[in-house]
Amino acid sequence: MDKLKVLKNGLKENLREHEVLRNHTTMRVGGVCDFYYEAKTTDDLVKAVKLALKADVPYFILGGGSNVIFSDYGFPGLVIKNSASNIAFMQEKSQAIVDAGVPLISFILEATSHNFSGLEFLYGIPGTIGGALYGNAGAYGQAIGDFTKFVTVLIPDGKDGEPEIVQYEAPWMEFDYRESKLKKMNGFKKPIILSARIQLAQNRQEEIMRRLNSFKEQRLKTQPVGQSAGCIFRNPIPEELKNVTGRGSKGMPELPKERRAGFMLDKAGAKKLRVGSARVSGKHANFILNTNGAKAQEIRQLAEEMRTIVKQKYAINLQEEVEFVGQW
Repeated sequence: MDKLKVLKNGLKENLREHEVLRNHTTMRVGGVCDFYYEAKTTDDLVKAVKLALKADVPYFILGGGSNVIFSDYGFPGLVIKNSASNIAFMQEKSQAIVDAGVPLISFILEATSHNFSGLEFLYGIPGTIGGALYGNAGAYGQAIGDFTKFVTVLIPDGKDGEPEIVQYEAPWMEFDYRESKLKKMNGFKKPIILSARIQLAQNRQEEIMRRLNSFKEQRLKTQPVGQSAGCIFRNPIPEELKNVTGRGSKGMPELPKERRAGFMLDKAGAKKLRVGSARVSGKHANFILNTNGAKAQEIRQLAEEMRTIVKQKYAINLQEEVEFVGQW
């Protein structure tokens, strides 16, 4: 089978070959993928996945490019950039149905314009709704999973092995701290988030804006500006907080600072570390900055050194929050 022919016949001139992936991530690292396609609608996204399956080409769904670090060797298959952008607000239920490709910040601002509140704690976090759901993005003891009612997903190998679109209630996602069922799955044929129904609350626009500005100021004070992928490691969850009934499976109580990954990395001396042009931020020890054209391998090596010094000092093995994608 001519894989290129199958993809080109379906995706036409919008299919690009040998796309440089560093141009599509916030860390600005990564090699070349075989094929690249930007899906402007959910239908485009479904079509691209079906064609990739037909051509037996591995695929990767890319959102805003944060929390993703592509290998210097790129990705051997089709990278599908999800830019689906529909949002529908249901005033009487204070809910919104939003495509997975909508940038998180754009959705929060659009909700604000409709006097809907709830996700202000995520303001300033880059990425898309789909990426936020995939990793159950959160901050300040809350997470997007807490506000999710339903998700609509594409199951690549559904009934009779054919792709099918299914809607599930939020518990199907098995949201946990910076985690979901989808993030735990291996292989490229995992279900793909197409859209979600989010529960919001009505509020005065002035109050919502006040909250947005407050969260923005807190992030500016504590997080670095520059080329990064966000926090490299998750906060380690204490054993006594795991599987605790009553806290839900989504959010996580705000941990004391000495139990957070950034604090442990700081005290272990991570801010002194650098590998080539990759260095740990002097402002927040859980951030790696690409300072002058760093390689993806330098980022990954630095992350391993950070993990090692925390393990030596605290006997804790930090788990990555970012995803390393491609051939390493």
